[in-house]
Amino acid sequence: MATRIFRFRRGEWVFGERPYILAIMNVTPDSFSDGGPLNRDPAYQVDQAAALLEDGADGLDLGAESTRPGHAPISATEEWERLGPVLKAVRAAYPHVPLSVDTYKAEVARRALAEGADIINDIWGLSRDPAMGSVVAESQAGLILMFNSPDDAAVPIGTAEIRAGLVRAIDLATQAGIQPDHVVVDPGIGFRVQGDSIWTLLTHLGDLNDLGAGILIGHSRKRFLGAATGLADPRARDLATAVLSALLANAGADVLRVHNPRWTHEALAIQERWRVFHGVD
Repeated sequence: MATRIFRFRRGEWVFGERPYILAIMNVTPDSFSDGGPLNRDPAYQVDQAAALLEDGADGLDLGAESTRPGHAPISATEEWERLGPVLKAVRAAYPHVPLSVDTYKAEVARRALAEGADIINDIWGLSRDPAMGSVVAESQAGLILMFNSPDDAAVPIGTAEIRAGLVRAIDLATQAGIQPDHVVVDPGIGFRVQGDSIWTLLTHLGDLNDLGAGILIGHSRKRFLGAATGLADPRARDLATAVLSALLANAGADVLRVHNPRWTHEALAIQERWRVFHGVD
C-alpha cells in the first residue's frame, strides 16, 4: 500500500500501516442514530470525548447539523450556537487531539478554526459555499472532501462517476490554494451513493487510489448495513460496522468515520494480524 500523508493544523496522519479512526460526535438533537438534547451540553460532550478516545479514536468529528436523508437545513447562526460551546469545551479538555468539524458553511468553518479545529469535513466537496476553500487554505487546516450531488439517489451510480466528482472537488481545493497533502477524499456512501452502488464502490475502492489523497469511508450504522443485516435500529449496527471496517482496511481505506470506535478498534486489531500473516499489503 502506497504511503500517503494527511497534514492538518496540529499534526499529520501517515497512511499505509493502518486506518485511523475518526469518531463521530453529534452536537445535534436529530441525528439518525444518536440525536438528543444532551448533545448540546458541553460537559456531557467532554465526557463523550473521553470515552471515544479511551475506546481507540484517533480524532473526533463534531457536527452540529444533521445531514441524514430528509434533514431540515439550519442557518449558520443556529449551527454555531450548537457547535461553538461544545467545540470550545472539547478543545480545552483535549488540546492535542485532532478535531474535525463537519460543516459545509464557510462562516461556521471560520469560527470553528478560530476555536481550534484542525480539519473541516465538507459533505459538499467545496461546491456549496464558494468561500470555504479560501477559509481552509488560509488556516492550513486539513480538508475532507466528500462526493455529493443533488441528483436522484435512487438512480444507480458507477465508481467512475464518483471518482470524476472527487477529481472535480480536488481541483476546487487546488484552485483555492489548498496543498494536496492537506486533503482526504470521501466517496459519500449513504448520500448520493445508495443501495447496490455502495457495495460496488466499496469492493472496488482501489479505483480511487490514484487520486493522490487518503480515502475516508463513513459507513457507520447506515441504512445499507440495516438492509444487509435486517437490523432496523441504527444503534444495533455497530457489529456490522466493525466487520465492514476490517474489510475496508484490507481494501485500502485510510480513515474510518464511526460511532463506536471500540468495536472498530478491535476489528482492526484482528485485521492487522490477518494482514501480517497472510501477506496482504
